[in-house]
Amino acid sequence: MINWCIVSSDLIKKIGHDATNDYLYIDFGQRGEYEIYSHVSLYAFSHFRLAASIDEYYQQVIKISYSIMS
Repeated sequence: MINWCIVSSDLIKKIGHDATNDYLYIDFGQRGEYEIYSHVSLYAFSHFRLAASIDEYYQQVIKISYSIMS
């Protein structure tokens, strides 16, 4: 099950985490699609959710540190 959180961001509408599979979901809203990243722990998701800037954290940590699923 995906636990979704609406975030305050210009780029991202909401983020979600599937603890069973350690997947991170990022919903960009306007595009009607989302990205899925693998091997993202609940701990890492919590850091993302609580980041001072969701957009910066996405660019500087998520995109660099985790693999996007195709």
